[in-house]
Amino acid sequence: MKKILFLIFVVFLSFSSQATHIMGGEITWICINDPASPNIGKYIFTMKVYRDCDGTTLGTGTEILEVHSHPSVSQITLNWQITNDISPQGVGANCLDCITNPVGAVQEYIYESQPITLPGIPPVNGWHFTWDLCCRNGAIDNLDLSSTTNPSEGFTLRASMFPYTDSSGNLVPADPCFDSSPIFKEQAKTILCTGYPFSYSNLGFDIELDSLSYSWDQPLDDPVNFPFVYNPPVDPPFIPWEAPYSINNPIPGGVTLDPLSGQISYNSNIGGNFVSVIRADAFKCGQKVASVYREIQVVLINCPTLPNGIQNSPPIITAPLGAQNWLTTLNPSTGLPSYETTIMAGELVTFSVVATDADVNVTGNQQNLSLEVEGGQLDPLLALSNPATFTVTSSSPGNISGDFEWLSIVIICKTMDVVGRVGLIRLTLKHMMTFVQQMVL
Repeated sequence: MKKILFLIFVVFLSFSSQATHIMGGEITWICINDPASPNIGKYIFTMKVYRDCDGTTLGTGTEILEVHSHPSVSQITLNWQITNDISPQGVGANCLDCITNPVGAVQEYIYESQPITLPGIPPVNGWHFTWDLCCRNGAIDNLDLSSTTNPSEGFTLRASMFPYTDSSGNLVPADPCFDSSPIFKEQAKTILCTGYPFSYSNLGFDIELDSLSYSWDQPLDDPVNFPFVYNPPVDPPFIPWEAPYSINNPIPGGVTLDPLSGQISYNSNIGGNFVSVIRADAFKCGQKVASVYREIQVVLINCPTLPNGIQNSPPIITAPLGAQNWLTTLNPSTGLPSYETTIMAGELVTFSVVATDADVNVTGNQQNLSLEVEGGQLDPLLALSNPATFTVTSSSPGNISGDFEWLSIVIICKTMDVVGRVGLIRLTLKHMMTFVQQMVL
């Protein structure tokens, strides 16, 4: 069974026996700014779609993004790149994969455009990019659908690009490009256990280090008209919530969303299928320039015990151990800790973490812990400069530890001819490190 603790830095579709079960997705874009690239100044759009492996597969050809409010570009062609099995790992018969045990397994389909230009300037309300499909799964518990077997409500993914004004008061053209949207560094978590406190971060990251804020948003139906003018909730319509759920309460268990880090936390004893939508807004020097939406259908299940019949408890992780002083905050829904420190820009940040787990199998052997670390500043391809590093320093059954190091950078806000330097950086660690437990037999 995959057991998760995090330490952070900073629908189903069913209309026949051959239904494609969509569990969510997102649309993002990058701006090519490599001077050596022949496509500098162009955009590459990426769409990720998550599907339940118990339904029919998605296409491995092309998909079309609809473009709204742009004077000359109405569609963007996306080419299939890869399909990944992102099913939660398990122990023994509980292992899931799309080939041998598809019920509950999940696949991620990734589609990408060729480099493209977007001439002009977005209007005040933005350019919008959408992809839609019909219909949702009737098993969803938190949406008021027309049927529990064959609902007519569909599914629309979306993202938005907004105008940007420089320090002279001039609107900046989108060609050549100057901004990438936020991306989500953490894979979607779709199947989770009830009865455990759980915290999860989508790990939103902006390549230009634009400020990010997070909000809940509404799931959209598929469009009423074809072609349609993007104007929710007129078209596509919002899908109403099934009481007691709402836009700010989409998941049982006292769910909370941190607007600064995007961390979602809850502790649910209720199983079922629950749709949620997270919106990440990017602000460049105080101006909103992009909104991206990640929709995820979470399936909460009663997970089995270990082979010896006892509960599989989460690992215990220490607070960061290092030169900085860390403030500990407990999440009100889960009781799980987060840690925060403030440093001077340019300061070296170092700390160690240690995780232990006392659970044993019927043979008396402890479980193996592996440590997965994710984040934009840890990715050499995305880090603005001075990539952070994390090194596992020791690992044995029931124990694992590692060291983090980052030479922090001076954050610069450029508005053409005005440069502002930020002297203080607040560093928050909540759920960036994922611990995976496996049995040693």
